[in-house]
Amino acid sequence: DKEGFLYPVIDEDVCVKCGLCEKVCVECHPYEKHMPLYAYACKNPNESIRGISSSGGVFTLLAERILEQNGVVFGSRYDANWKCVHDYIEEKKDIVKLRGSKYIPSKIGNNFNKALSFLKQGRKVLFVGTSCQIAGLNHFLGREYENLLTAEITCHGIPSPFIWKKYLNEETEKMNVENPVITGVNFR
Repeated sequence: DKEGFLYPVIDEDVCVKCGLCEKVCVECHPYEKHMPLYAYACKNPNESIRGISSSGGVFTLLAERILEQNGVVFGSRYDANWKCVHDYIEEKKDIVKLRGSKYIPSKIGNNFNKALSFLKQGRKVLFVGTSCQIAGLNHFLGREYENLLTAEITCHGIPSPFIWKKYLNEETEKMNVENPVITGVNFR
């Protein structure tokens, strides 16, 4: 839309009228509301990891554990244009790519299909996202997988991609150099 938010649209040229998109749509078929069974508070005991993380560095602990078991970790990262996209990693050295809060929309792309493929291979999968992204993944999968761990990030709404792009443009203009380069973003 004019603010840059993405909305699903059926491509009638390739649609086979199977109805799967409506069947798995969380908007069409929301989950029943229920009270959480448990609530935990935790933090990474490594102070240096906490210092470069958000939310206490717990993501790093979860990711390391899954990767140590030949698993795959899905989360959000920035692309070359500072847009937020979901992606996966298979090595500990890449945790830094997914670390840190990003208070902007992330494009899921075809990562639900990738996660399903890894799950079918028997690999452990950690999928981190907002509650609506996790609900979408669960609807897409259609059943529980013992080798899937999901972590929901609390979301209180996100700004429009248009506002994010406008902010980045304003910040690069302030740099007052010929080819301004943003080298990092930290939402803290």
